[in-house]
Amino acid sequence: MNATRIVFLPILVALLAATAAGGPEPKPGDTVTNSVGMKLAFIPPGRFTMGSPDSEPDRIPNEKRSEAIFEKGFRIGVTEVTQKQWREVMGTDPSFFKGDDRPVEHITWHEAREFCARLGEKEKKRCRLPSEAEWEYACRAGTVTAYNTGKDKAALGEAGWYLGNSGNQSHPVGLKKPNAWGLHDMHGNVSEWCAERPESEVDHYDTGSAQLEREENAGRDHRGGSWGLGASDCRSAARHRNSGNYRYFDLGFRVLCEVE
Repeated sequence: MNATRIVFLPILVALLAATAAGGPEPKPGDTVTNSVGMKLAFIPPGRFTMGSPDSEPDRIPNEKRSEAIFEKGFRIGVTEVTQKQWREVMGTDPSFFKGDDRPVEHITWHEAREFCARLGEKEKKRCRLPSEAEWEYACRAGTVTAYNTGKDKAALGEAGWYLGNSGNQSHPVGLKKPNAWGLHDMHGNVSEWCAERPESEVDHYDTGSAQLEREENAGRDHRGGSWGLGASDCRSAARHRNSGNYRYFDLGFRVLCEVE
């Protein structure tokens, strides 16, 4: 009897520790649903090599290789933000292609950030745009090939809407095959705004109104390609940039929520 207690004591300690820490860590891809019906998948801690190798067809020089480490997991939208979800938070719908389940588009980087801020207040969580590293890590879901479907462009149509299959329009989210962590439309449909502005664009000496104007119009990156772009522009490492005030009908976003 005593031996049995000794055997199970470490298990009990582990369970108590997990409870004290808020429970065991979710599995990769486990989802929760928030108050606007947005599903968010858990992305586990880990590390990966960002960018593309010199041998990858269609790569361009700005896809530099670098190591990224994530000590904490995070949650990211299973799909791009839909028009219905946007209306729930913002009360408007600027999209060109209308439909509750289509991704919201025709929004600026600043507007996407405002949505995240308002959603965070509503949910009592820190919600924001993903960094480029977070976005690519979530997109790859452990893969190292040009697409999370493999290296072959021919398989892209299974996972995303791009110039070769979109009919020149966006489509309702979540219709294509998800990646290994349960995320849909990481390739194509609408390109997705990311959080940061490259450090190379920061002017450390300019101040005042000139600096403010520069901040407003500074280049902001977006990832994933879109229904209006070719397969090479939808690669996991492909990068695109426009002014933070730019809006177009193939440009949207998905939300990241930090895990406490």
